[in-house]
Amino acid sequence: MTTCRCQFCARTLEPAQEFRYLVEIETLDDPTHLARIRRLPAAADGRPLRVCAGCQAAIAARPPGGRPAPRSRSGLFTAVGVFSLGWFLTTLLASPRV
Repeated sequence: MTTCRCQFCARTLEPAQEFRYLVEIETLDDPTHLARIRRLPAAADGRPLRVCAGCQAAIAARPPGGRPAPRSRSGLFTAVGVFSLGWFLTTLLASPRV
């Protein structure tokens, strides 16, 4: 029996990953059934990739397009807002009364 190897790191696939790959390859002509079982990442042509669990987790962690997900800047905006409000109130309350 031949073993399936990961397309990225060439390690032998785990039995569950190999089974999933073989099932997905066999159901390519039935998109309804394939949508229910699709768990592996797909290549540009829509065919599933042979990936081990480690490589699949690494692929899932990266968004499509290869760029890392943008970090949230809500903390930065909150800090700038608090400092701006403090500056405004200090200026307003510390101004000399005429």
